Amino acid sequence: MSQTQRYIRFALSCAGKTVPRKHFGDCPEFRIYELTEDGESRLIEIQNNTSPEEERHADPKKLKSVTSLLSECEVLVSGLQSPNFLRIRDTKPIQPVVTTEKTVEATLRAVNKAFDEISRLVNARRRGEHPPVILKISNE
Repeated sequence: MSQTQRYIRFALSCAGKTVPRKHFGDCPEFRIYELTEDGESRLIEIQNNTSPEEERHADPKKLKSVTSLLSECEVLVSGLQSPNFLRIRDTKPIQPVVTTEKTVEATLRAVNKAFDEISRLVNARRRGEHPPVILKISNE
């Protein structure tokens, strides 16, 4: 990857090669990718979800645990929007994204298709802004 090429580092909540219709923090693992603007994606690592069980629905402790596990990521992609995605959208430098795709492979294509829009939102967050957007992506 060239130094001038734009890229996005994101975490995808998954179960193996599927993207379940679950909240981000309820999935068993996170796949961390780097996607460049030319469409090349590279799997950085697979991180097991070691965050604690929620004491109550949308537990802020779980949010803190999950975001600390994924501190290098600027985007979180999940198969279902959660109350914590609203908190992330409004308070964190991380862009939440919801995919309608059911597989990791299809979701990677959807992220690539939405690269410019995701990049615009990430850049706003890098400037300290909190766009009131939870982007929904698909291949349709």
